[in-house]
Amino acid sequence: MAQQVFKIADATDVKLISIGDGVSVIKSMTIANIHTGNATIDLYLKNAAGTIYYIFKSLVLPTGQTLKMDSDEVSFDNRLYDLYINLGGTTPVDVIIN
Repeated sequence: MAQQVFKIADATDVKLISIGDGVSVIKSMTIANIHTGNATIDLYLKNAAGTIYYIFKSLVLPTGQTLKMDSDEVSFDNRLYDLYINLGGTTPVDVIIN
């Protein structure tokens, strides 16, 4: 998988990886809070029927901090699920998926 980089800056659901994108393994994923306030983040999987499975919900990432997840914490079957992120407000974050 090629590296994917996102700047998320609003409270809408953002699809990071779509079903069928051919992502077999995610080596790591980082989420960096690049704002002066805390970021509240949901990261979840959604199947074709719309059922949501949270990796984490309402995680508070303090100002200037970065969350790093390794493959065993964020890999999933991309044939069955999309990967989404949602911010609880407008505190921007940078997301890097390797």
